[in-house]
Amino acid sequence: MLLSSFINDPSETTVIVTGAASFVTGSLGVLTLAHHKTALAWVKNVRRKDEDTAELAGPAATCEALYAEQCRLARTPCYEADFAEITRLTNTINGRIEHTEAIRAELERVVECAQAYVGTALPEPPSTARIACADVRTLMIQAMRQESARVGLERTINTANQKIATLRRV
Repeated sequence: MLLSSFINDPSETTVIVTGAASFVTGSLGVLTLAHHKTALAWVKNVRRKDEDTAELAGPAATCEALYAEQCRLARTPCYEADFAEITRLTNTINGRIEHTEAIRAELERVVECAQAYVGTALPEPPSTARIACADVRTLMIQAMRQESARVGLERTINTANQKIATLRRV
């Protein structure tokens, strides 16, 4: 009975239709606003991840190059000249430490281990063909210390690379 009175009165029908249309429009506006907030939060999150990834790209590439270089020198007695590339890469990492707060501790540890490894350089061999037996023993001990320092460097580079990979995934 009440519904039939609304249908019969055109002014009341207009008010109901206008009210329903306003309600639907308002609801769509609220849903659109909520969607835009969600989309904007997602875009900000993606942008932050991209910036973090870009920040970590340089140290990651340098650590990979340092890893490859120390692998090249594995199980090989090295002299000071052999460490030129490792010294260059260590200086590069050392220069980037201040700009990568997220992995600062790992990079500092890599630099410390690399410097310790470079510090184990064997003395240049004498120009004579013969080396005394005692000197051979000393050189062997130094070469073993050098290899131990290289293994330590390898471990710290792997730790830094794992931290970088973890930060890239987050």
